[in-house]
Amino acid sequence: MMNCSTLEELSHHFLSQLSVLIHAQQLSGASADDSFIQLVCNLNKSLDEIYKMLKVMRHRVNEAKIQLGQNEELNNQLKTLAEQLQHALDNVPSRLPKLKPQHVVPVMPLQDSVDNRKMEPAVHSNECNYLRFLTVQEFESVPKYMKGRLTYDKVNHTVELLDQAYTEKYKILSQKKATLNDMNRKRCENYRSQEIKETKGVHFIVEKDITEFTSLKLDINARNILTILRHCGVIHEIRGGGHVRFGVV
Repeated sequence: MMNCSTLEELSHHFLSQLSVLIHAQQLSGASADDSFIQLVCNLNKSLDEIYKMLKVMRHRVNEAKIQLGQNEELNNQLKTLAEQLQHALDNVPSRLPKLKPQHVVPVMPLQDSVDNRKMEPAVHSNECNYLRFLTVQEFESVPKYMKGRLTYDKVNHTVELLDQAYTEKYKILSQKKATLNDMNRKRCENYRSQEIKETKGVHFIVEKDITEFTSLKLDINARNILTILRHCGVIHEIRGGGHVRFGVV
């Protein structure tokens, strides 16, 4: 029975077994026969196997039904998609609008493009010896509350003036003591007294140097510019000993 490969074969086997049972019932009088008892036992075993096979087949049939339903749903989705694609294909306009060409900035020779110029500082009459000028990009990145109405040129002009103060101070310090006049000798003494552990190896000036060596007035605009220069990493403050020093970064 386990060799049945189709339902038809299984049905034929089942019917043949039932036929045997019918004949066995007709021969009920032969119940005392040992061969009859053995036949009944074999038939009961066969029926149990048939029930097990039917249970397995029902389970597989249910699985096949579920799979078939999923396949039908997928098939319907594919049909809908095919109809939509065909509709789009049938309704493509004969003339499509042309894309607007994107504006391409031409490459300028010698790196003279707008972006490269923006990264370079504006040209000034003198080069700085100690400080550096702000770039346009750095100036534009400064928060508005710091800049106020200050302009890029105004900030870099102040950088020039501050650099003059550094230059004059360290020109005096570079001279031999014997060549100094009384005023510069006193200045040297003051410069030395302003040095602390944090200023070692750092070029710095104080407010007095700015007023002595430049025409810069330390008003609110000048102090805002000092704040901008600290923000952009051009200078940094070194406090201590009653002085506010502006060190070169």
